[in-house]
Amino acid sequence: MATLKDIAKHANVSACTVSRYLNSNIVVKKSTEARIQQAIKELGYIPNVVAKALKRNETSNVAVILPKINNLYYSEITSGISQTLSRHHYNLFVYEVDNQNLNEDDILQLMRENMIAGIIFIGLFSDKSFQESIQNVLEWEIPVVYANRSIPYQGFPLVYPDLVKAGKLGAEHLYSKGKKKLAIVHKHLPEPLLDYFIEGFGQAGNGSFEGPLIMVIEEGKDLPDNCVFTLLENKIDGVFVLNELSAIYLTKALHKSDIRIVHDIAVLSLGNSLMSEISTPELSCVDLQNRELGVISAEMILGQIRKQEIEPVTVLEPLIIQRNST
Repeated sequence: MATLKDIAKHANVSACTVSRYLNSNIVVKKSTEARIQQAIKELGYIPNVVAKALKRNETSNVAVILPKINNLYYSEITSGISQTLSRHHYNLFVYEVDNQNLNEDDILQLMRENMIAGIIFIGLFSDKSFQESIQNVLEWEIPVVYANRSIPYQGFPLVYPDLVKAGKLGAEHLYSKGKKKLAIVHKHLPEPLLDYFIEGFGQAGNGSFEGPLIMVIEEGKDLPDNCVFTLLENKIDGVFVLNELSAIYLTKALHKSDIRIVHDIAVLSLGNSLMSEISTPELSCVDLQNRELGVISAEMILGQIRKQEIEPVTVLEPLIIQRNST
């Protein structure tokens, strides 16, 4: 592997000149610069960015810690982070907790040893992992962002969607389509989190509609037991499914039972990934703006790294995406 001395000898300059040039400490003649660049190209020299970082006590590496990446939900958020960081010439390192086989403290120590400039934690809305051990990171003065977690502010920046507003928008959308009896279908959503959506439903229609039927999808199943029968028995004509894949399974089950989607029962999904666009019918959604959440998370990390003032808590407004299922 070529060294600075090799470059200097090839370009007929001193090693000190090459070093200072590469570190932007001096301006050299164009002819000298051309010789140095030609030597770098011909010898295949690769700057030791790690050594530079150690010397300057800084890096351009940002870590994202999440449960797993093979999930459209997480990948959308991570994509927004990646695109934003790359525009500012920062590198993204992704750590999947489910595949690390390490405890929280070990993972955070790994971040410190690898000289990570900032850490973005991504999880499910009610996920409280790293909530205590994150204090170690704060003591190390490594910038952090807690993304997609609706929790009280505890001294580190938060960014998450407004789930009460998501519930309200969902209910109002279904009511606007003439639906009177609604249901919420969810997959083991923790009770405190489910309460956000129920609160939103209560705010819709000024309380003139009865509360939604709550249906839970058991672990290992695609839909609740006797799902279609239960919907029909309770005369449900609008369903808000808090999981895109489950919403797709529901539309398939309704179709097999010769129930007309929209006319008999409208189906609204939470989330707006590619799954909703390519399903049959295409799913109407409450869009939590996952990609935008990633963008804002990255901007918050960069702001902290640059010692800029940032908002301690950012709450994203959900949107309704009208398609063919409502």
